[in-house]
Amino acid sequence: MKLLTCASYHGTGSSAVTNLIDECDNVHDMGDYEFRFVQDPDGICDLEYNLVINNHRLNSGYAIKRYMKVVDFQNGNFLSKRYRGFFGNKWKELSEAYITSLTDAEFEGYWHYDLIDKGGAAWFADRAVNKLYHKLLGKRAVGSLNVVLRGCKSYVSYPREKFYDATKAYIDALFGSANTDGKEFVMADQLVPPSNTMHYMRFFNDLKVVCVERDPRDLYALGKAVWKDGVIPTDVENFCKWYKATRAHKQYENDDPSKVLRIRFEDMIFKYRATKDSILAFCGIGEEHHIRPLTLFDPRISVRNTQAYKSKKIDAKDIAYIEKELESELYDFDDAEVNI
Repeated sequence: MKLLTCASYHGTGSSAVTNLIDECDNVHDMGDYEFRFVQDPDGICDLEYNLVINNHRLNSGYAIKRYMKVVDFQNGNFLSKRYRGFFGNKWKELSEAYITSLTDAEFEGYWHYDLIDKGGAAWFADRAVNKLYHKLLGKRAVGSLNVVLRGCKSYVSYPREKFYDATKAYIDALFGSANTDGKEFVMADQLVPPSNTMHYMRFFNDLKVVCVERDPRDLYALGKAVWKDGVIPTDVENFCKWYKATRAHKQYENDDPSKVLRIRFEDMIFKYRATKDSILAFCGIGEEHHIRPLTLFDPRISVRNTQAYKSKKIDAKDIAYIEKELESELYDFDDAEVNI
């Protein structure tokens, strides 16, 4: 089983790649749900830092607890199954087995970050116990936090190189449980970010990543006029600063071209055939498996999602500012035509 994923800077059109690949008969598609448990805060990359790169007598055990909170959240509830629905109800079971494989010891214990996690009420209870103890006996209540944090667990972990083998096996087991039809490829969205991408490869046995970029004028227009989701700045100066900062990594990082392919969303539309061929070849998918062309991704339809900065009535001064500040990032729409 080989894993495929898209990486996006938010709203840059990676779903076009997902849809294109899902037109192939040897791919198990996980849908448009984002599987971010490797890259998000308290995810596997943070585990690596706290357990391997900067192992610490307290932080390492705390990182395990933080990851287990992610596991519990993504296990879902009666309103949404979240990951549980994708991994054959084995998300929590496999995650707990993974953490057990990384843990040297566990015991009932706590430290002040457990109190922080409990919130203000727990802090107040601890202070109240101490004040009462001091008033009655004239001294601090030793171990008073036992009252507030009873049952908390602490973990001991120093896995070093074992971490990577365990993580690869864990990820393979997860997506193996999802790939019930035994397809050669599994497509899962947003497994890794478009920045520092090669670092994340150490967590996978076999992963290929397609990173998608988009004209900043369209990104600004859609964020300001359509999405309004608070992720992209919608004042033009901060937008340009955000855009530059989130892409600055390109100046310093080097991709392995056999592992990472970077494309433009617009090229999937205006250079459809060449871009489609390069994506399939990069993934290792033979053309004979592309049996449903243009059924999920059709550039004749997706062309409507280009040059939004013209159709959304964005202030011309804002567009001029972007064109000046981000000149090298603009897509040349002159004479661009859909050619299937």
